[in-house]
Amino acid sequence: MMPQKVSKEALTVPDRQALDTFLRALQKLYAERLKQVILYGHKSHGKRGSDLDILVVIEGLTDRFVEMTRIHQITGPITVEEDILITAIPVDAAYLEQQRETSFFAAILQEGMVL
Repeated sequence: MMPQKVSKEALTVPDRQALDTFLRALQKLYAERLKQVILYGHKSHGKRGSDLDILVVIEGLTDRFVEMTRIHQITGPITVEEDILITAIPVDAAYLEQQRETSFFAAILQEGMVL
């Protein structure tokens, strides 16, 4: 049985504020290369959890570790200011399309909340 998804409005106010700040920064950083941002895990189902698990889909991603560092420069201050840990995984849009049937990505695409 698949867990039920919730809407962004069902998240706590601090979670929504942290996500909005994160999304604005991602849009500024990646502009049109940012293809999709998906919240997955406990929070996407309205359950309590300690962090926000996010998949960041970027077109033309060539070095995941470089992008993880760039994204961490965004999430670090949010974690400190909002006291909410954001765990973000960058993935190339083409790679995601190729791997969308694997259990990890299939679960995120099926159960996650597109932001």
